[in-house]
Amino acid sequence: MVKPGVVAKHALRSRLQNPVHEADNPERTLPRQGASWGPMRINLIFKMIILSGLGLMFGIALLSIFGIVSAREHYRDQVVAEVARSTSGSQTITGPLLVVALDESPPAEGANFGPNLKARSRNEVVLLPETLLVRTSVRVEERYRGIYKVPVYRSTHRITGVFHVPPRLGLPPSRDLSGAEPALLVFGVGDARGMRRPPEVRWNGAFASLNPGTGLSWLSNGFSAPAGPLASERELRLPFEIDVELVGTDRLALVPVGASSQAVMESNWPHPGFTGGFLPDERTVGPKGFRASWLLSRYATGVDDAIRQLRQGTRASLEGCDFGVRFVTPVDVYQQSERAVKYGMLFVALTFLVFFLFEVLKRLAIHPIQYGLAGAALAVFFLLLVSLSEHLPFLNAYVIASGACVGLLAFYVGHVLGSVVRGSLFAALLAGLYAVLYLLLQSEDYALLLGSLFLFAVLAAVMVMTRRVDWYRVGEAGTP
Repeated sequence: MVKPGVVAKHALRSRLQNPVHEADNPERTLPRQGASWGPMRINLIFKMIILSGLGLMFGIALLSIFGIVSAREHYRDQVVAEVARSTSGSQTITGPLLVVALDESPPAEGANFGPNLKARSRNEVVLLPETLLVRTSVRVEERYRGIYKVPVYRSTHRITGVFHVPPRLGLPPSRDLSGAEPALLVFGVGDARGMRRPPEVRWNGAFASLNPGTGLSWLSNGFSAPAGPLASERELRLPFEIDVELVGTDRLALVPVGASSQAVMESNWPHPGFTGGFLPDERTVGPKGFRASWLLSRYATGVDDAIRQLRQGTRASLEGCDFGVRFVTPVDVYQQSERAVKYGMLFVALTFLVFFLFEVLKRLAIHPIQYGLAGAALAVFFLLLVSLSEHLPFLNAYVIASGACVGLLAFYVGHVLGSVVRGSLFAALLAGLYAVLYLLLQSEDYALLLGSLFLFAVLAAVMVMTRRVDWYRVGEAGTP
């Protein structure tokens, strides 16, 4: 027989060499510090370091894809600029204006020129119309250059109104008007190359002869017409009618120079972007085009002071005093792709998280190389999205790219996890993730809210699924 003392001695030695686990003790207590760092736990920490390195590597890869998207967008902008150079750029209509040059001879101050000599100066008086009515019809066509298409518009403008010319041009009686030259009716445009057909001007009921250029340093592009002498002692009311056709790209704007300015614009382009300092008072946008109208007064526009500052050289342009429309592309695939790539690191992190949860909850061993291959498939999705969206509508490109990646990962993960059901579950989760990303891309105004709610839902799901996991024992053989 074995002596009791020997049995107790062996039991004590066994207890010292193999301490009991928490599961063997009905009263669960926290392990002593340092007691849980066995070889398996060290391997787990080492694996976490490897996964962090993989995440950094995929972050660099996504930055490279982001650079590709930016380069393609820059090339697209170059194509648009090339089309603009070969046709015409943005157009901004300024006018009509009445300009009267004055060659005055006031007495010189602080200088002695003799009794009969006077210092001479040259000034100009700019008169703005009392009323201005602009009716615009715009026809937009798409020009192709390689795989890119650029909207090019042809606009026709019917501009009518009345000039109110005050006595002596509104100058005080002390001003000498003997040197006043005949007035010019001046009309400015953004790019003179867009005037493919000669404009027509009826001034005070008669057709006027036109000259290219405005003759003004602060309003270079456009045309002018002689308006006759206006420096009289009586008030004048002079009507005008102008018909002009313009070709341009990207943007069409109007400077409301009238004391009362009214504009109506119609176009076949269904995706207008209203720009400038004043939005339309009324607008109707549909699949067949848009119609917009503006009604402004000089008190609201401040165009008088803006033109004065422009003539004095203290202002570079009349930007902010104009209004108009930009003929935008409805879906900019590069902006959409850039936004998608920004969520790429989140995709990789969530995929690694799902793999890690399978390891912890299902006691499966997944090699870091398998993590890397799954992350590579996610990164390739964004490259597929960019390349396909250049040739297909963005939604079609997104569906094809995401479907290809989900199918590939479902096949691969099913073999990695050893179950078709688990692979299908992973594919369903990934498809849901792609659906959430598409909603984020389409909902610019609510992207932050949707993204925050989604991350909160993911965090809550992970916490619920791992609430019973004993993280001190993760990595031990047979540990759930």
